[in-house]
Amino acid sequence: MIEYTFVKESNPILTREIAPFDFNNAETDPYILTAIMQRMRAEGGGLGLAAPQVGWDMRLIVIGEPKDPEAKEDEQYNEEFNQVFFNPEITEYSTNEEYMIEGCLTFPGLFIKVKRPDWIEIKWQTEEGTDAQEKCGGMTARILQHEVDHLNGVLFQTRANRYHLEKARKELKKMNRLRKKNESGSH
Repeated sequence: MIEYTFVKESNPILTREIAPFDFNNAETDPYILTAIMQRMRAEGGGLGLAAPQVGWDMRLIVIGEPKDPEAKEDEQYNEEFNQVFFNPEITEYSTNEEYMIEGCLTFPGLFIKVKRPDWIEIKWQTEEGTDAQEKCGGMTARILQHEVDHLNGVLFQTRANRYHLEKARKELKKMNRLRKKNESGSH
């Protein structure tokens, strides 16, 4: 059985280029891999998740809606928006870029303003190994760029300018201090 858990932010798998997924020598069924990742992504409250974030050395990302924390245990989140990308490659980028706040399941509580192209063209393989290609914009393009960066060993902090990164780190420290204060005050 395949092991899975979120890796710590210091894990070296996060900063190296990840190997392509080999459909001919897959140790685990691609559908099982994607089901595990979609569940982890949704329950973690993320919009996207890359295989190295769970310690897997394979070029695989999933995107979709996070699970509603108010939903009952047996309720399913909306799977309609879930997508899977094996061996994704961004083939074209918009020249127009925009800032948006990004978070990451690997770095809980850290939210950084990052500038990225507003649309991309991406090619990938489906769970069956079939080739696919699509042009996408908006939030989907943003999420895919963030997750493909994970496959290339690039963390979102390195995409941020120094000002936005420092501001985000200060906010995280402030939130952690408040959390500790609230926890110690409730005992």
